Amino acid sequence: MGLQEYYLRLEAYQLKLVAEREKLALQAWFNQGVQATTGSEKNPKPKYETFQQFFDSEEQNDEIRKAFESNYISTSKKSIEKHQQEIILQRQREFRAMKRKQNMKKGG
Repeated sequence: MGLQEYYLRLEAYQLKLVAEREKLALQAWFNQGVQATTGSEKNPKPKYETFQQFFDSEEQNDEIRKAFESNYISTSKKSIEKHQQEIILQRQREFRAMKRKQNMKKGG
């Protein structure tokens, strides 16, 4: 078995483990649905409103695929939002740097 095939099998195995963990998490989700709540005793609310808040298998799969595929681009909603936030922060930094340069030219 070559190194490339080994890494492919390793990636497949880790993705399989995520699927198994998802099954276990689903069982835990059902259990916590009965038990875990927030709020007062009179007005209990579930701690997690959706299963994805409790266990995000898509995010875990993305992390595994990023580790094995150098050109992998995530399509999960969470990672797209994170990427958009990073772009906005970068643009804000650039804007502040431009403002500082303008202020220095006016003052200097």
